[in-house]
Amino acid sequence: MGPEYLAVYITLGIAGVTGGSWTATKILGRFSERATQLFTTVKDQERKLDNLEEKVNRLPLDYVLKVDFLREIKEMHDNFKQINMKLDKLVEKLLTK
Repeated sequence: MGPEYLAVYITLGIAGVTGGSWTATKILGRFSERATQLFTTVKDQERKLDNLEEKVNRLPLDYVLKVDFLREIKEMHDNFKQINMKLDKLVEKLLTK
């Protein structure tokens, strides 16, 4: 075996090692990028779930049933009717004097 064969084998070995390390770097870079994307996606989903949970917790404060609303309006109407009756009585007393 001559020195040219030794040079070819050394060159092939160096090319194999550098090519393999380049390939490994690309594969690890893609895995790292994918892991970062998944982490970001999971964080976004957690944030959306937190927002949804907050909205569900606030729902009883923000939402009024129609029946409850009508009941409150009826109570206000009854109170105004009583006030009106009292004012009518007061005006009658004032006019009779």
